[in-house]
Amino acid sequence: MEKYILFSVEDFICDEHFRAWVLSAPPEAEANEFWQSFLKRYPERSPVLAAAQSLFLTLHESQSVPSDEQGRRMWAIINEETANLAYPESEGMLPLIPRNTFALWRWLSVAAIGLVVLGVGWLALGNGEKDPASYAGQIANTRVPLTERTNDSDKNQAVQFSDGSQVVLFPGSRLSFKRPFTGGKREVFLSGKGYFEVVKDDARPFIVFANNLVTQVVGTSFTIDAFAGDTSPSVEVKTGKVKVFTLAKFRDLERGQPEEMVELTANQQVRYDASKKVFATSYVPKPDLLSTPQNHPDFNFRNTAVADVFQTLEDSYGVKIEFNQENLKNCNITAPLGDEPLFRKLDIICQTIGATYEVFGTRIVVSGSGCSI
Repeated sequence: MEKYILFSVEDFICDEHFRAWVLSAPPEAEANEFWQSFLKRYPERSPVLAAAQSLFLTLHESQSVPSDEQGRRMWAIINEETANLAYPESEGMLPLIPRNTFALWRWLSVAAIGLVVLGVGWLALGNGEKDPASYAGQIANTRVPLTERTNDSDKNQAVQFSDGSQVVLFPGSRLSFKRPFTGGKREVFLSGKGYFEVVKDDARPFIVFANNLVTQVVGTSFTIDAFAGDTSPSVEVKTGKVKVFTLAKFRDLERGQPEEMVELTANQQVRYDASKKVFATSYVPKPDLLSTPQNHPDFNFRNTAVADVFQTLEDSYGVKIEFNQENLKNCNITAPLGDEPLFRKLDIICQTIGATYEVFGTRIVVSGSGCSI
């Protein structure tokens, strides 16, 4: 709270917590309590907060961008004028109206008109135009009130959505979403890391905008790791199917262009190289067991053809194993593999039959000369 003591009008409007509170309708109880407490503790900040509140709502309707010099001049005037505004002696409650109400609102009206004439959109406040692919840039382009959740703690936090879906928000992460979801899409915006469990709804896809990545699902569970400034954000799928786009390709799809994306299934992940603008798919480091094998409970193999062993692993973990069936047709396995992780199981199998394996993206390729009869 103390950081806001010296904030100017510009600082408040550039603050994402302040913007989210102003746009929320009705205001979130937690956010409203915070700003009410701030006013009670620092009543002298009331006129500046009122000015920021009014200007921000006016600027929210404008999307043009000023020159740097225009922006500097206008903010200099705003800060000079609001610095001397009178403030109430009582513990004011919102809406924030100072004692010199008429003078303030007359000045705000003139200032707002001047800002619009100069072309000052709130996307451009303070530091120039925001990157449209960033979390802040995408929030700025969303013209509906959003609820924001920020995890400033050192523990994971669960956030529930109106459709029953939920996300576990990791420390240092933030999330914005519409409450409740309306229309034909369920859209959320993420900066950081979150594990999503999405309720299936074929008629309303669930879409996560995470900086330069867009993840679209119908109903599944997955993790997105995309902190601000991360040059290699990733998506990891636990269950179901997921489509991953770059933001540019997703916008192209919305305009009717052919679909260009990466489709992932359980135990797969994709990492986006921002510098090369390419996706790299692979298996997650420790694939989960998706289904228990019926013919070989506990992965207990007894003189079992290696082809059957590989098929069992494919079915159980949702992976693809390639090998030369002619070379390995005489290889049998006797081994209790139990709860060993997938890649440890493959280590044991290959050591047993004198083979090796390599992972190429989402392909596991086994090489071996075969077994003697």
